[in-house]
Formats: sequence, C-alpha cells, structure tokens
Amino acid sequence: MHGDFCIGDWHVQPQINCVRKEGTSLHLEPKVMQVLVLLASHPGEVISKDRLLNTVWSGVFVGEDVLTRSISEIRRVLDDDARSPRVIQTIPKTGYRLIASVSQQSGNGLTGNGKPAAAISEHGNSSADKPDASIAEAPPPAELAEAFPAPVSFNGNLPAVSPQPAASQAAGRASGRARSVSPWIAGVLIAAIAGLAWWHFRVRPATPTANSAYTVVPFTTYPGSEGQAAFSPDGNQIAFVWNGVSAENKDIYVKILGTSTPLRLTTDPAADVGPAWSPDGRFIAFTRLSSAGNAIYIVPAIGGPERRLYTITDPTSWEYGGLTWSNDGKHLIFPDRLTSASPSALFSLSLDTLTRTRLTSPPPSWDGDWTPVMSPDGTKIAFIRSPEGSVRDVYVMNAAGGTPTRLTHDGRLVVGITWTADSQDVVFSSNREGEFALWKVPATGGAIERVAVGEENSYSPAISRKGNLLAYSHGTGKWDIVRVDLKSSARKVLTDQLLSSNEQDSAPEFSPDGKRIAFQSWRSGSQEIWICDADGSSPVELTSFGGALTGSPHWSPDGRQIAFDSRPDGRAHIFLTSPDGGIPQALTSGSYNDIVPSWSPDGKTVYFGSNRSGRYQIWKIAAAGGTPQQLTTQGGMIALASPDGQWVYYSRSQASGLWRIPAAGGAEQQVLKSPPDGFQGYWTLTKGGIYYLDSSAGQSSINFASYAALDRSVRVHVLDHVPTLLSGLSVSPDGRWLIYADMAEAGSNIALVENFR
Repeated sequence: MHGDFCIGDWHVQPQINCVRKEGTSLHLEPKVMQVLVLLASHPGEVISKDRLLNTVWSGVFVGEDVLTRSISEIRRVLDDDARSPRVIQTIPKTGYRLIASVSQQSGNGLTGNGKPAAAISEHGNSSADKPDASIAEAPPPAELAEAFPAPVSFNGNLPAVSPQPAASQAAGRASGRARSVSPWIAGVLIAAIAGLAWWHFRVRPATPTANSAYTVVPFTTYPGSEGQAAFSPDGNQIAFVWNGVSAENKDIYVKILGTSTPLRLTTDPAADVGPAWSPDGRFIAFTRLSSAGNAIYIVPAIGGPERRLYTITDPTSWEYGGLTWSNDGKHLIFPDRLTSASPSALFSLSLDTLTRTRLTSPPPSWDGDWTPVMSPDGTKIAFIRSPEGSVRDVYVMNAAGGTPTRLTHDGRLVVGITWTADSQDVVFSSNREGEFALWKVPATGGAIERVAVGEENSYSPAISRKGNLLAYSHGTGKWDIVRVDLKSSARKVLTDQLLSSNEQDSAPEFSPDGKRIAFQSWRSGSQEIWICDADGSSPVELTSFGGALTGSPHWSPDGRQIAFDSRPDGRAHIFLTSPDGGIPQALTSGSYNDIVPSWSPDGKTVYFGSNRSGRYQIWKIAAAGGTPQQLTTQGGMIALASPDGQWVYYSRSQASGLWRIPAAGGAEQQVLKSPPDGFQGYWTLTKGGIYYLDSSAGQSSINFASYAALDRSVRVHVLDHVPTLLSGLSVSPDGRWLIYADMAEAGSNIALVENFR
C-alpha cells in the first residue's frame, strides 16, 4: 500500500505514524504502524503471525508477545474490541485479518476497496517508491517499503531514526524455550546479543548528505530501564544506570563501545544514580539515594571499593539532581540545600578538604537549581533552574560562579542537559512542544533548534568530547487506570482495567454521583485534565493549557466544578472549571506554588498545599475567592477533609505517613505511617475510614483502616506493580469500586548517535 489511506472513518498517515478522526490525532509506534499497514494492504485476508513477525521485525528474533501488544495497541487507538471486532479479527492459532473497509486517498492509484489498481510487487518497490538513499537508515522490509516511500522532514531537518529492537525482544522470545536459565545467565546472554546487534548496525555505512550523516544504533537493549548515560573522557565507554534484569534496583554500570557485557560497579540495595567521569577517566562519581540520607560517592571506573565523600543535606529523592567535575578534577559541582526549607542551589565540593562552597542563589521559595554540567573547555556550567518542580528552564553561568544567563523561557519540564564538544551549544531534553525531544540552544543565548536525531520520549542526552557521539535514553511505557471491586465475593479481589495508554494516565477521582472519572493524562502531548465515564469509556480532554503541566483534579461535592492545579506562568496555581467545559478561572495567584486542591464537604472551602510561607504547608481559601489562610505549621502537601468536616487529613512533602488537624486549626498529630514518601497522593477518605498505599510488608498493597482503629488495618488489594509516583486513588460513592493509576510496563534503552556534530 502506497501513501495515506483510510480504515473506516480513520485517516491513516504511515509516514508520520499518525491516525486521525474528527479532529483527534493519535500516534502509533513505527513497528505498530507497520503491522497496521501490512494488514491494510490485504483487507479481508488472513495474515499469519509468522508473516507479520518476519515482515515487520525482519532479521530480529522476537516473540509473539510483541505482535500481540502491537495488535492490542492498534485496537486501542482505533477503538476496536477483540470480543466484538469491527477492525481486526483474531484467527485463533493462525493470525489476524483486517475486516474494516479500507480506501486509498484519492490520486494514489488504488480502488475504493483498497486493492491495487496497478501491479506493484508485494516484495519490491517501483523506482518511484524507493526510500531516499540520503537517509542513513536500513530500508523497511520490501512488503512494507511502498507504504513509506520517502522520509518526512521535520522543520527542514532529518527525521529521527529509530534503532531497531534487538536483545530485549530476542530474550523475550527465547525465554519461552529456556525458562530454567538463571536471571544472571540470562543477563549475560542478553548482553552478548546486544553487543552483536550493536556491531551489526555499526558496520553499516552511512551515506553522507548535505546536512549530516547521522547513524543511530542501539547501545543497550536490556530488560528494564537503562538511562543517564555519561561518556568517558576518551569517548570509548559509557557509564549508565540500569535497574537490572529483574528491574529491582538501580546501580551504576560501565560498557565499552562495541562490547557486549557491561561491568557492574555498584551493588548497594539503595538506588545509585547520576554517574559522572573524572577528567582523567579513573573514577566515576555518583549519588546514592537512601532512606538513611543521600550521599555522594566515587568508585574506580574499572571496579573496586567505593568511597563516600559527602552527605547531602537535601533529603528528597532527586533522580536527575546531577553531578559534574571541574576540569582539573579537584572539585565536584552538585545541588544541595542550606536547610530543608531553602531552595536547592549549586555547590562546589573540594576533594582535598571535602568542604563545600555555594555557587548559586536562586530566589527564595523557588524549587531551585539542578543538573549542573561543566562545559568541555571548563569555563561554564549549564544547569536547570525551576520555580516549581514541574517548571524548569536552562541557564548558563561562569564556572567560578556569578550571575547566570537564562537560555530558555519555556517553563516546561527539562530532563537532562549536556554540552556540544566545542562548548558552543547546550543540548537538552524538553517537552516544550509536546512529547519529550532533544533541543539545542547557543550557550550565549539565541534561537532554539530541534536536534535532528532522537525519537519522541527522548531523555538524558550526553555528548562525547571526542568521537562525535551522542547518547540518549528512549522511554516506553504503558499506564493503566485499574478498578478494584471492593465488594467482590470471590476469594481473590476482582480487578479490571478501565483505561490504558502509552501516555501516562494518573490521579483518577470519581465524581460525587459515581458516573464519571476525572484524571490527568499526557494523551494530548502535554498533561491536561480529562474526563471519562465510570467504565472508562468516552474519554474527553477538559483543559487545554498548551504545555503547562496541569493535573490533580478534584470534584466539588455538588459535582458542578473541578478544582485542579496548572502552571501557565511558571508557578503552580489553583483553578476551577466546569466538568462540561469552559474557561478555567484562577482561584489563587502570586509568586508561590499552590498545588493539589480538594474541597470541604459543604463545598465552601478549598484546601491546597503551598510554599507561601517558605515550606510546603496546608492552606485553605474560600471557594468563591478571597485571601488564603495557613492551616498547618509543621509541613503539609496533600489534604482531604473528613466526611463530617471536623478534621483535615494530610500528607507531607519528603515524608512517609498521614497526619490530621482540626478543620478550625489546632494540634497536628500523625495517624498513619503510610503512604510511603514519593507516593503522598495514594490515600483517600470514606465515611468508614481510610484507604491507603502500604509498603511496610515489602510488597505494595492497598490497606483499609477505620477511624476508630487506625492502628489496625486490613489488606484489601495487593498491587502487581509499583504505582505511578505521587498520583492518587479514589473510592466510588457507593463504596464498591476503588481506582488507582498503575504503571504496568515501563522501560528505557540507550541509543547511540554516530557522526553527531
């Protein structure tokens, strides 16, 4: 099939991996789109599983599970039901067939039934349909090539070139044949396959073009998540973070380019993140995130005993806090706080005296400065400054300190920054135009350009000082809103999936009548508020702030308003809007961060977390507007009023547990030791008691405790996965259903870009 086509009412655009219908635009992963194209090229015909696998994943050994997931994703996007199919029919033990009507866009040489009007070989292209040879990428399989006749440019640049899947999928198919292989041996096999795959792609010559000769190859393809790549000074090795074959713990690994097996440097049960090479290549500094306190360590790059250098004052779990070395190797630059209530700033640690010197002074009440990266010439430091954790911009300052220069004014998320080898530009990952992608800005300020490599969902870029190499992490995931039947009579609590998406859905809440659910989602390319029916059907986007992080929806008791937080001016504020649509109205304002609103039972008061006093506390404001009033003094983040209106329960930032305070003010007391830190939103109040996330038994579960016996709890539901951070849970008004966000599948791999300049 050549060019765009239609499946029923859906307009399919294979070249940009997009399907559209009535103003709705949805994205498919490239391999998933190729499956759809192959089925649409033979409407009504049964396409065997082997044919689909051999065509779409030509030359790569994968299991049937990857095909099953692809079909499931197509059905989700095209609103199809496997039990009553209208688009794709499953032929048991055989394959699939596309049963919906297929029509070609006019002028493309196909008849209305989707059959070719001219004879085009199924196993080759006409000369007019051959891929553009100027792109350094292997052509698609012959059976699919005619659907992708030429690359699509992005603002005049080359498109992102996706590395082909290798070892992780190979291991998936092989695991069904050798289940007795130990995880350690399986990891070695996976690494060996990955190394072979890397060399297979590396030796493919890149065809020079007038613009570039980028070649993208997979660097890691292990199970779980690999990220935070850091090049050695000579550019021949990469240190990175991997949570292991079983995805249990983050540790530091090093892999030589072109080899298969990485060297594991750390084994501590705490999470080790943020590797940074010393200028002489002998040591790697990293941060260990532990409940006993975060700390900076160094370890020999060839393996050996660790050395603890410094205990960080900041107790928060800053995954992307970052470390960088001075070019003389005598100092480490890192973020920390003077006190728990002050903003994060950058400090320089002398490795001779182990004393620190403050380099930056972000404004009071700001989240602060993070992710420092020294320029290759040693004269400047690039870093991220944020007024609030979800609002970040890129800054540059002299290495010795001084007033920084602001390079971006986006107020969006930034996940990783690096320097080009000539110290002229800063490359960073941002969602400044929707999906996370790589961008470049001159270090002296100026126009921001999209980097011509790096797929959507690309994070943590790193650039070698030698060898013209760029590495980045590419993330994938599947997020579900899960419903638990609290009144099930079955021995095992019944659960089902209400919503599922490759873009994160979280923070669900039932409406007061139990007929609808509000939730936050990245489905539109940025996080907005969405509403769906109680069974998960008919999801509709409610807000459209155009990139400003928007979330934490809560219904008013009468169901006529939804309160939420958003950051259109770089600060978080509370907004109110009708669930039927309309222009949101700001309830709070100012140079503070106001987050996660909730309502009093009578609907007259809105509670929220705010750093108006310098530290996050619980505040309240009249729903009709007015002056906010502080309620707590010992810290507070997320609050809910008890059904009788007598108490306000709340969780605290940087702490596990639940507290309460009289609604009129008074003594603050802790009532539960859960939910754990990092999951402060995972609790809710009902007439009878509290449902909350508990991890004290070593496995995450939803527990229930009555108000009369908060020291005794009952396990209600055991979670299959660690849930989405912060987020939340909700119970339906009739007490039957409990819903929460589940990160069912998540992972990332590191891709390597050759000939990057």
